[in-house]
Amino acid sequence: MYTTRDTIEDRRSTMDCNAVKAGLRVKTIRLEGIEGMLINPRHLTVRREGVTGTVKEWAPGHGGDVWFVQHDNSEEIGAYCFTELEPE
Repeated sequence: MYTTRDTIEDRRSTMDCNAVKAGLRVKTIRLEGIEGMLINPRHLTVRREGVTGTVKEWAPGHGGDVWFVQHDNSEEIGAYCFTELEPE
């Protein structure tokens, strides 16, 4: 899991992992690999760059913490790392 400000900036995200909470409006940015994410595949196949949505919940320890984002105008809920999110 990435927790230092230097690491976050290196990965082109300004999101602080402690700032991601249920109800937060976000936009997805550059997606990274999903290796190590032990999540139901239905949440991995719907991951998209550039979508907006609302953080619904999180799951700790699945190859790093994973946040579930309900995509706007869709029934899809994608699983994302905090480094793939920006506050909207």
